[in-house]
Amino acid sequence: MWTDPRAAGPAPSTAPPPPLGPLSSDADAIRVPPAELTLFVDSVCRRMGAGGQVAGEVAEHLVGANLAGHDSHGVLRLPQYVAEAERGDLMPGARPHVLRRRRASVLLDARRGFGHYSARMACELVASLAIEHGVGVVAIRHCGHIGRLGHYCELLANAGLVGMLTVGAAGPGVGVMAPPGGSGRFLAANPWALGVPGTDHPVVVDVSMALLAEGKITAAAARGEALPEGCVVDAGRRPSRDPADYLAGGALLPLGSPVAAHKGFGLALGAALLGGLAAIGDGTPTLAGSQRPPDSTGRGEIAGVCLIAIDPEAFGGLEPYRAMIADTAALIADAEAGGAHATVPGAPEHRSRQARATGIPLPRSTVADLIAVGARFDVPTRLPRTGDAGVDPGAADPAAPRPKRPSRRP
Repeated sequence: MWTDPRAAGPAPSTAPPPPLGPLSSDADAIRVPPAELTLFVDSVCRRMGAGGQVAGEVAEHLVGANLAGHDSHGVLRLPQYVAEAERGDLMPGARPHVLRRRRASVLLDARRGFGHYSARMACELVASLAIEHGVGVVAIRHCGHIGRLGHYCELLANAGLVGMLTVGAAGPGVGVMAPPGGSGRFLAANPWALGVPGTDHPVVVDVSMALLAEGKITAAAARGEALPEGCVVDAGRRPSRDPADYLAGGALLPLGSPVAAHKGFGLALGAALLGGLAAIGDGTPTLAGSQRPPDSTGRGEIAGVCLIAIDPEAFGGLEPYRAMIADTAALIADAEAGGAHATVPGAPEHRSRQARATGIPLPRSTVADLIAVGARFDVPTRLPRTGDAGVDPGAADPAAPRPKRPSRRP
């Protein structure tokens, strides 16, 4: 772990949703103590070949995503990482390395290791740069899946910094998203995240440039749920609400579809182009967590991770800035209380952590997948079998270790 150095698509379908079975709920799920999940993921990552710090970071991140209510970026990702390691796309034992430093910028090579650890190291580096220069930029090449982007922006915001993070990939057949009017995939979900210091909690915006994050589809499939209208097309570019149609060669549609798909497409492309700073002069580029298409020639592909931090002290002071943010956030909260369909970004995650502190609800299929992974690596587990009732959410189970809040002092 680290401490801060100063510390246009088709119209929505009118057809009824496909018969995917009954929708699940937290009541149907198996509730598992966060500490138990953290220990399990840590142990599996170590058996995969990761060092102790790396394994701990991955476990903390995945369980933290579940605690924050983002199950699509939580422990259900573990089988994905196992598959990536078996294909040779992920090198669990790799550690990141600084390739280049120049004033307020750093180029970091993740060496195809776990992206969570590399992104956490990038947070440390960019915080140091921002504190020294007022702003800092870190680009990461050869980076695997980094998980929930908002997590890293929260860390920077808790250190009194503004954080902006993008990860993107683009190219023929790349990723999950079709361009407006196109039939084939060309972009990953290419999210943008922004975090600013708050009072009770940071204000964190974390948005996929597709109408859904791909992990939301995986999570819906695990729960047997239909997808929202107008987000996905099948391989024949027909609108669908069935996660299986996407998984069988379909595509996500850009944010803003159907009337303003060009806006989501443009921002998604921008994320890939910013990430491409990491690929300059790289003879063996990767796709920042996306799998390279089987027929790829490499032509037109561009990808990477870009993290930017800004120190409000360089612009007049952290506390006046924090007070301005608090006033604006209070007005949004007042509007929400009055019935507006808006909330302060970051507040839902804050509430979810409190609600899930003693038990994270997992779909039975996800628990079964984790048990299979544990058996694959001979990792003992106390995860309840899918026939069990699960964990009593009122039991006094310890919460998982929480990410350390970086201090702005040395």
